[in-house]
Amino acid sequence: MKASIVNPMPPLMAADYLKSFVGLRATKLVRYSWWPAEEAAVECNVDRSAVFSLTAGPLSVQFESGEIMGVASDPAINSVIVWDESARCHASLFSTLDQDEELFPISAQDELYSSAFWREIVGSVLIELTVLKKRVMSAKEEGVPSELGLRFVFQNGKSFIASHGLHDGSDDFSVLEEKKISITELVELEV
Repeated sequence: MKASIVNPMPPLMAADYLKSFVGLRATKLVRYSWWPAEEAAVECNVDRSAVFSLTAGPLSVQFESGEIMGVASDPAINSVIVWDESARCHASLFSTLDQDEELFPISAQDELYSSAFWREIVGSVLIELTVLKKRVMSAKEEGVPSELGLRFVFQNGKSFIASHGLHDGSDDFSVLEEKKISITELVELEV
């Protein structure tokens, strides 16, 4: 039976759920931005092609099984968080990302507001998930999960990191090409 988590939690607490996606093809990636795509470029002060990666708002990753993983971050626990967006779709108590009128979907397939890198992820098989944490943490960081990145590795050699502040040291959520950040000060843990 597939593990399911409706309430968001740090990746290491959701290990069984996350492991169930290894070996599956990602069929759709969508960022749910706080702004329409054209406004997000201005609000985030980024090039149009970086909006998918750097806008504010959660990510959904849909797999060939039809299941959807939700990913965002929670500054209160200094961590990336994940949840089963598919389960939320079936539970009437929860609002789903695609039903939230305050969020604006931006597809990885968007020719203007995404880059070729993200379009190449769609259709590739996920082969590994790992968690990134700082090698050296403050007492405050050690008191909470502090799982700063969830690294997705695909069969086509591409990988990205769902990040809690790794691109600029803030508490912002972003999705980043692995090659665009330095992970030398981080420890990688298996999910």
